[in-house]
Amino acid sequence: MTTATTPAARKRRSRGETRQRLLDSALAVFARNGYERATVDEIVREAGFSKGAFYVHFESKEDLFWEMLQERIDAQQEMFRQALDPALSVEENEQRVLQVFFSAHDDPIGRAVFLEFSAHGMRNEKVRERLSEMYQRWHAFVVEALTAGQENGHVRKDVDVSLLASAVMAIIEGGMIQSQLAPEELRLSGRLDGFARILAELVAPR
Repeated sequence: MTTATTPAARKRRSRGETRQRLLDSALAVFARNGYERATVDEIVREAGFSKGAFYVHFESKEDLFWEMLQERIDAQQEMFRQALDPALSVEENEQRVLQVFFSAHDDPIGRAVFLEFSAHGMRNEKVRERLSEMYQRWHAFVVEALTAGQENGHVRKDVDVSLLASAVMAIIEGGMIQSQLAPEELRLSGRLDGFARILAELVAPR
């Protein structure tokens, strides 16, 4: 038996679809023009809506920027949680994490926006403070994963887990940036097996 959709449910779905289309359009505009040069007019034009529709969902371009960033962080953290398997070796888990990380940044828009977020934070102190808070969340997530690995005997215990988390994050993020700038034969994104092995040597018990 088919249940009829109520008007209220249809309205909620429509609002959700409008909000998501605005977020998707903003992602493309930010990647193409950078945050500073992107305008609300261009975002709504790309989404096919009016400015009135924009301000129903977001207070400002900055409000949309943070929502889009938070949405991407939440989605990526969930993908990492699903990729990690305590029954596997450190190297196997590292490889799974790297595959998720690089696939998440595999499209040109994703890569450009990642770099745009970083550049925008370097130019703007207020943005840098907000990004720092989000970075703390990423760090806490990695610490949680490494701590679980220590408890399972897969991760070394002779170094501070917070320091180890920072080192692993820096290596992976640097690898992502390198994959956009280095010659193709030098990109770590194309050598994930070896990359995972090196990280495993850093993380695994001695």
